Amino acid sequence: MKLRQIEIFNAVYSSGSISSAARALAVAQPTVSKILKHTEDQLGFLLFQRSKGRLVATSEANVLYKETKSIYRQIAKLNNTVDNLKNPDAGKFRIVSVAALGLEALPKVIQKYRAKYKETRFIYQTHHYHNLVKSLLDYDKDLGFALNPPPREGIKQIPTGEGELVCIYQNGEFDNFPERLKFNDLEGHDFVSIEASGPLGDILSERMTREDSNFNSKIIAQTYFVARNLVGLGSGIAIVDSITAKSAGPGSPKYKGFNPPMKFAVKALYAEERPLSNLYQDFLEFLKENIEL
Repeated sequence: MKLRQIEIFNAVYSSGSISSAARALAVAQPTVSKILKHTEDQLGFLLFQRSKGRLVATSEANVLYKETKSIYRQIAKLNNTVDNLKNPDAGKFRIVSVAALGLEALPKVIQKYRAKYKETRFIYQTHHYHNLVKSLLDYDKDLGFALNPPPREGIKQIPTGEGELVCIYQNGEFDNFPERLKFNDLEGHDFVSIEASGPLGDILSERMTREDSNFNSKIIAQTYFVARNLVGLGSGIAIVDSITAKSAGPGSPKYKGFNPPMKFAVKALYAEERPLSNLYQDFLEFLKENIEL
């Protein structure tokens, strides 16, 4: 297989569709289809089968992907190195984080850092955890930040802080309660739950199971920030991370933690094959001293 064929194959395998692969590679869909078809003809077996509008990898493709993904990463690393050689900039940071940290916590740190080091430049994006890890492994970004991330092969983790899950409310529901709530205090209130809430959702689910709690869920929000806004508009109460609880939005929700606390770690992530430079390590120390969790 030629390098272009490997690039096309990996993009289609990762995205599950010709159109998504074409967008990721910034090429026309017919080009992706043509190269993929030529690759299958050359190999003598199918790489994908169509099922309900999606491309499903064959067993041969699964084996091939395991063999080619390291090559694909090396190509991405080479392209990034070439780009950096063409555009040297010792003061440029390429950072990615989960959305909760992108509301206010990280932007505030970046602004403070730039106030101190005015010549630095930042490329900063937010992603879901899976895409965040991919951007690090593909060398698209150098440093990532996530909440309670699970271990992942090829990714190193550095603790940078700690937060906790809290209950937010808008209509004075818990004004007369102690500063830390019990789970049974929440029962009977309209509850805004969060769909597919990742590692933090696992912490909450484990606690609910242990305490045999069942909340009156009236609305399911896609993200913690949407849940925060719904509560701010008077839709009920919700359990969100302490970072989101402090963020700006409609209304002025109050929040209280739980007894015992449901804590989570904020961690910096980077590709094991690409150790952090002294510049990034200095930025991490600055972040640990200045981030508001």
